[in-house]
Formats: sequence, structure tokens, C-alpha cells
Amino acid sequence: MTKAICMKRRKNGMKNSISTTPGPAADFSEDEKIDKKSYLPAYAQISRILKQRISKGIYAPGSRLPSEASIANSFGISAMTSRQAIGILAEEGLVDRIQGRGTFVKRLKFTYSSFGLDSLRKVFMDRKKLEVRIINAKVMTASENIEKRLELEPGSSVILVERLIFHDKKPVIYQISYALAEPESPFVETMLDTDVLTGLLLEKDFSSFKKAELRLLPSSLNKKDAALLNLKEGESVFRLEHTYYDFKDVPSAFGWFLITPEKMPLISRMGVWHD
Repeated sequence: MTKAICMKRRKNGMKNSISTTPGPAADFSEDEKIDKKSYLPAYAQISRILKQRISKGIYAPGSRLPSEASIANSFGISAMTSRQAIGILAEEGLVDRIQGRGTFVKRLKFTYSSFGLDSLRKVFMDRKKLEVRIINAKVMTASENIEKRLELEPGSSVILVERLIFHDKKPVIYQISYALAEPESPFVETMLDTDVLTGLLLEKDFSSFKKAELRLLPSSLNKKDAALLNLKEGESVFRLEHTYYDFKDVPSAFGWFLITPEKMPLISRMGVWHD
């Protein structure tokens, strides 16, 4: 055996030590096809199909996806569209692209989760069962805390508005809001509108503010708050603080919602979801 042949066999042996087995065939079913009438672009639809396969275990963690060329041929799309579909999965952290080897499903790591406000938003959208009552509205001197929150000068006057929100005839949310008492400010009029508090959650466009920040905190009910919500004093609720900013990025209003846990369960999803 010549030295050249030995060297060739050694190279082949090294090459075979790396996983070079082909990825799974792109054998998509009849249900897994592109809907040309859908508003979703082709790459987004294919990405959804691949994600569904990952969630069902068809593509298990650590396994290799069909090649971009194979996916393109199966759906009759361009290689660019196929690449975009895989790119979405990579951006979402579901797959790893390894140069020269292919695309592999990541082994899931439950290290991060986020919470949404969907359950609260559904309450506000249920207009037939929703009732909002203004139980107090007055002008008062701002406390030190409100001065700080709204970046006011000491002794500034603010308007206070308190609302009680009922769902299915049951009090579920108590809201307090403060804003600078300026008669010409559009925010003062807006505060008295019972729809404004739902504007952010219902994604409506109110011209009186530019943006808002929400902060969720645990809280215990005092005697007054408990009586309004028909709960026991000291019972735990969620306090959803809100700060609205005008178009100069100055805080225009500050307040909070006290929300019963039954109307705002915090649900976190981890792993692969395709609903």
C-alpha cells in the first residue's frame, strides 16, 4: 500500500467521524401546504409548518431539518424564501445553523419567559359585561410622591380621578389616576372619559399621549380598597402602575389599577407554541 493511498484513507476516516448523514426528507403532507390566499407571506407559512413539526416531535431536539433546497423543492418556492423561513426559526432561538452541516433543532432551555396582559385585555374587550364608574374626581395639591412621578414643582395642583370597573356586575378593578391640573391640557378631558383607561390595552390611538409605561407589582389591600372590591383587608392583588407621556416625553399622568387575581392570572409559556 502506497503512502498516498494511506493518507487518502486517513482523510476519509477523519471525514466520516463527523456526522454527514443526510437530514430528514422533506415529506410534507397534503395539509402542510402554502395557502396562496393567506395574508401571511410564504416564508411565514413555511416557518409555521416547521415550528409545528418541532412542537410535535417530528423534528426532535438535536435532529437536523431538511435542507433549504429540499424545502424549496417541496413547496415550489425559491431558495431565498426557504432561507427566510429557516431564518425565522433561528431568530426565535429554535434552531442552530451550522456552516457546512445544516440546521439543527435546539435542545430547549427554559431560561427565559415573559408575561402578557391578555387576560386583562379580554376583560376590557367584553363590553357587554363591562361597566366603568367614576367614583371620585377632584383637584388637589400633589403629594411628594406624585410630584416626583410627574416631575412637578412643589405645591403643584393635580386632578385626581378614581374609577371602579365592574365585570359581569362584580367589582374587579379599582383605578386611581393623577394628572397636572391644566385646563388647556387635553389629558384632563381624556381622564374623565371612561374609555381612556382601556385605550392602551385595546390598542386604540389617543392623541393626548405619545406612549405609556406599565409596571406590575404585588400589593395588599387596605380597608378602603378592600371594601370597594368586596374583598378582605390585607388580601393580595396585583397593582398595575401606569405612566403616560406627552409628545415632549414628559410624564402627563400617573396612577395604578388594583386588579383581583382571578381577572389577571399570570401565565408564562415556555418551549415551542404554534397556536
